[in-house]
Amino acid sequence: MFSHCGNSMGLPSIPYNKKIARISESHLGYVLALASAALFGLIHSVSKPLLSSTSTAIEINPITLAAIIYIINGLFFTPIKKNVNSTYKITRKNLFIILMIGVAEVTALIMYFFGLKESTAVNASILANSEIIFTILVAMTVFREKLKKSELGPFALMIAGIVFVPLGYELYHNGLVFTGLIVGNLLIIFSGVFYAIDVNLSKYVSNKIDPKRIVQLASFAAGGLAFSLVLILQIPFEIDFRQIPSIVVIGLFGTGIATFFFIISLRFIGAIRTILLFSTTTVFGMVFAAIFLQETVTLSHVFSIILVSSGTYLLRKRLGKSEIIDKPIERGSKNA
Repeated sequence: MFSHCGNSMGLPSIPYNKKIARISESHLGYVLALASAALFGLIHSVSKPLLSSTSTAIEINPITLAAIIYIINGLFFTPIKKNVNSTYKITRKNLFIILMIGVAEVTALIMYFFGLKESTAVNASILANSEIIFTILVAMTVFREKLKKSELGPFALMIAGIVFVPLGYELYHNGLVFTGLIVGNLLIIFSGVFYAIDVNLSKYVSNKIDPKRIVQLASFAAGGLAFSLVLILQIPFEIDFRQIPSIVVIGLFGTGIATFFFIISLRFIGAIRTILLFSTTTVFGMVFAAIFLQETVTLSHVFSIILVSSGTYLLRKRLGKSEIIDKPIERGSKNA
């Protein structure tokens, strides 16, 4: 905005340096990707106490909690959407797909909450990565994509780190008995199936509708479905006022702002770098669980992280193709 123009005080103009601007956007993208990872990592530790009754707080039903979170998320994106001049018209087909995104998201979150209720925040930080595995499997099944021979090894590492090591460790220590904790772990893992459906559906409509609009409408659809379940199943709508700050943190920061930061990071530094940085959400989640909930981090957890991180790094190009945005947005784009 300062290029080729002086000012009324006669000061020399400041040239606009595109290279510096690109570096600044790149740095901002890195910071936002890590911030998004940290905010997502908060969800495990902040949600866990809400799902368990204590002497000072009541237990919130997972469906009720999901409903409130998605309404908060939808409201957060509503004022942002008003400032966006979208040239895309939402057809009935695309609207139906967005509704399906909402259904997939709320189903995944409800399954995750029921699983977290029985499991631990540390386990959830690792098991939630199952979304990556199922995203690739859905893409292979629906879109006929195939893994190259060089990608089979890294993919196996991720499966081992996310599924076999955590579940094997718990089964070994419980005498091969399926305890509530193991069932909770399985629910968290299989919630990744619906998150994977969400990612692939979002990938399909992302080039037709503004991403913020997708998040807004899908969130309201998810919240509406969850509230309908609350009414149909006659679930008591019980919330302690002292729990509201935690719910706001999950809905506004852990979901809304974290998603917004993730989208901006994708646009500034591209999918591959964003994915690699965002994979640190597992580490953030474990650290928060140890600090806020005093949960124990075992060698098994660390080994799982090493396997998942290694597989994610080696599969970075494949994962980049599975994301909504495949390259950084150019400066001046109308959707920036």
